[in-house]
Formats: sequence, structure tokens, C-alpha cells
Amino acid sequence: MLKPSLIEQIKCRWREFRREPSAFFWVVFMPIVWMLALGFALSKPRPETYGIGWLAAEGSAPASEGVVASLEKDPYLHLRRGTAEALETNMKRGEISLIVVPQGGRYTYQLDASNPEAMRAKGYVDDLIQSQAGRQDPVATQIETVATQGGRYIDFLIPGLLGLSIMTSSLFGVGMTIVSNRKENLLKRYLATPMRAYEYILSHLCGRMMVLAAEFLAVMVAGVLIFHFQVYGSIAAYVLFAILGAGAFTSIALVCAARTRSIPMISGVTNLISLPMMMLSGVFFSKNNFPDWLKQATNYLPLTALNDGLRKIALEGQGLSALGFEASVLAVYLVVGAIAAQRLFKWY
Repeated sequence: MLKPSLIEQIKCRWREFRREPSAFFWVVFMPIVWMLALGFALSKPRPETYGIGWLAAEGSAPASEGVVASLEKDPYLHLRRGTAEALETNMKRGEISLIVVPQGGRYTYQLDASNPEAMRAKGYVDDLIQSQAGRQDPVATQIETVATQGGRYIDFLIPGLLGLSIMTSSLFGVGMTIVSNRKENLLKRYLATPMRAYEYILSHLCGRMMVLAAEFLAVMVAGVLIFHFQVYGSIAAYVLFAILGAGAFTSIALVCAARTRSIPMISGVTNLISLPMMMLSGVFFSKNNFPDWLKQATNYLPLTALNDGLRKIALEGQGLSALGFEASVLAVYLVVGAIAAQRLFKWY
């Protein structure tokens, strides 16, 4: 049976959230703003186009002019003619990624070999030039378009936004509240009551579950109504994994605020924790472009585990039994963080 002191603290957590309009905005509306901005901008990607430079030369051969004409007509190329200096300036500005230099019946490609876009542009342009010269491929191929369930960018984005919302509301909401209460000497008054430290900590975990319900419904309802987002796995598993993630980040926030007395300090600590994870945990874009060692390292970040687990449930239809690694990572942060918070917590 819950103690009256714990019940009152849980009520207090709800009142703190309900009476703070800015918290309600960041938890409910900000993820939807991100979803609308990125969803409409990137859900229907346009075909990739390439900026190409053609080095102007006097007395070009007729064959070269024919190649130029075919390149200019191609819808996936933006061709610029100019001198070497002008094209070099265009490349520095990012307007072109490849310069084609005609040399009689041969062509030289000038590009940055470390630029993936430049390498793709070189392959595309070379195919066009070789075809223009009469090359015929010995094997006939064709393109067949397929639609993969959960393959849209918005399907990738929504679980990431949910994970990001859980992280930020947990770290900033819980941490700021505790430090503010300590700075205002409210925790000293709690110390004079029969309430135990674990009850205060547990109230924040329960309060986070109430906030989680609001942010979870906001993200999911907006995703379903606006972008027809679909969870291909179990909804119950999806909710339970989100709860586990909220618990893990709440424990981290409790550790950060266990002895902190300064609002700027807790703000700096939470930013130091959250900003790298926003960049490295695959919230907005896939981690596949990272080096292998970095991808392996980021797998142990709580936001990475939360995002990967939510995506595996929503997009791949996997169950909780297949998420042993991700669940273990979050469980470690939850248990270790809660124990550390209870031992380190100071009332003043």
C-alpha cells in the first residue's frame, strides 16, 4: 500500500507539470513541430541531382559539343560552363562537385575523392559519356520500384522524436525541479517530515510516467493522423519499452541533481549529456555513416538503445524478447542510476 507521503509527492509532481505552460509546450508541442518540419520536408525525397562543371575550351570537337548537349538535357544534372578559375570557385561554394575537362577524344574528371556525392556524380556522368560514345552494356538490366513497409523517412523519424522527447523531458524536467526545490530550501522542509528519500525519488519516477503519457500520446496521435504512421509490432511492447526508457533517463537526471545546488550547473550538466546523444544516437538520421568504432561505442548510450528498440518494434515488428541488448542497456542505467541517486542524494 502506498504511503500518504508518497501519494502527496506524486500529486505534487503532476501539479508542477500542469502549472508550467513552458513544460507543457516542450513536452507536447515541440516534438510535433519537429515532426511537421522534417516530415513534410524529407518524407518525399527528390531524386538526387548533381552540379557539374564543364571546362570551356576553344575549338572543341563536335563530339564534345554533343556530349555537352546530352549533359545539359539530363534532368539530374546542372551543368555550368566556365574557365578553370570560375569552376574552381563554384566547387569551393559547393555549387558543383565535379569538373569535366575535355581533352580531344578523352575526358578528365576533377573531383574530391573523399566526397561521396562527387564520386556518385562521376559515375553517373561517365555512364552518360560512355553511352554517348556508343557503349552498349553486355547484360540487360531494368529497375523495378518496390514499396517497403516502414521505409519512409517519417517512419524512421517518429520513434527517434519520441526517444528525444523522453530524454529531454526527463533530464531537464526532473533535474531542474529537484535543484530548484533545493535552492529554495524546500527540500529542507521535506527533511523535517517522516518522508524517506526513496519516496521522494520514487515520486519523480511516477511523475515521469504521467508526463510520458502526455508526450507519448502527442507524438503517436500526430504521427498517425498526419503521416499515417503505423506500429508493425506490439503496441504494448512499444509502450513498455518507452516506459523503460523514461525510467532510465529519470534515474540519470536524479543522479545529476542529487547534490547540485545551482540552476546553471544542472543546465550545463544536462546539456553536456543530452547534446552528444542528439548527434550520435540516430535521432534524425541513421548512424550508418559513422565509423565502425563509433557505431559500436554509441550502442551503449541510453538514447541509442531507446531509439533502436522503438524502431525495431515499430518498423520491424520485433517483440521484447528480441530486444535483449537494448533492454539490458536501459535497465543498467535505470537500476544503477536509482541506487546511486538514493546514496548520493542530499536534502540541502
